Amino acid sequence: MRMCINSCCPEPSHPDNATAKFCVSCGTSLLLENTYVVQKLLSDDSGFGRIYEVVALPESPPKILKVLRPDFNNDTKVVELFQQEMYILGQLNHPGIPKVELYFHHELRDRTLLHGIIMEKIDGQNLEEWLKEHRDRPLGEADARQWLRQVVEALEVLHGQKFFHRDIKPANIMRRTDGSLVLIDFGTVREASHTYLAKIGSVQGVTCITSAGYTPQEQSRGFAVPQSDFYALGMTFIHLVTGCYPLDLSDREQNRVVWRAHAPQISDAFADLLDHLTAEKPRDRPLNCGEILQQLQPPPPRLKPLWLGAIALGLLLIGVGGGFWAGTRTSTPPSPSRSR
Repeated sequence: MRMCINSCCPEPSHPDNATAKFCVSCGTSLLLENTYVVQKLLSDDSGFGRIYEVVALPESPPKILKVLRPDFNNDTKVVELFQQEMYILGQLNHPGIPKVELYFHHELRDRTLLHGIIMEKIDGQNLEEWLKEHRDRPLGEADARQWLRQVVEALEVLHGQKFFHRDIKPANIMRRTDGSLVLIDFGTVREASHTYLAKIGSVQGVTCITSAGYTPQEQSRGFAVPQSDFYALGMTFIHLVTGCYPLDLSDREQNRVVWRAHAPQISDAFADLLDHLTAEKPRDRPLNCGEILQQLQPPPPRLKPLWLGAIALGLLLIGVGGGFWAGTRTSTPPSPSRSR
């Protein structure tokens, strides 16, 4: 199967495309960068464009192709965000972050230029799909701790390069078929540079990226900081452990999400961590990913007080000693009587 990526093509999946070099319907080249062919469309509502599955010739494991919608070609901000994903992913190396392979331009017959990114395909489903498949059944604490640790470890790599994500939510976390998690969609990543910090210190702030229910207030106003990722992460996991969309748990009078009653399976310690992540003000959230990972450490085993151990040892020695003397007295033979 070979598919045309021209969005204006009347029949992009024409049967005769299977063995053709050019689309039978519109004449667009079906070979990208002389290497890749498109097998199928995965999504046409990804925001900036379309997502396809591609393979390199000769046949190889499938990869993901993201194509920017042509009507965005003259929007320098959108093009910049699209290219940024390639730039960011190219600097990161972690199993919880997709590997990027290629950024390219593909010219159509009418000279329209398509921007494309080819990257690793994550086999599995995102956590929004996972919630729907499980009918919003709440996630247990053991799994929630393990999942949170995996995402924070990936986020630590991103933050370590002075970037932050700005759009963490269930739809942007993939769960591989082996159960491991991958943070995706790096098109909204921002660098915490001196220029950026100067901008958020000004009145106008910067362009804001929002996802209702997960985005903190400061980010909605254009003043996102790395701790904004922690808020979105906390809301994502509140959604997972309650099975409820965060906005449905919002208490307008208290101006916060009231969620604990919907997650009776969660311990107070883990609930406190999620509340810490979703504190209203960034300064009241964890300072960095390392602090979150520290809070996820299992508590040390409880040791008995020394005085209880001493008493137990004393009783044991008394018992052993008493048994020894009792046995000694019992086993002593009677003195023989003297003959007369």
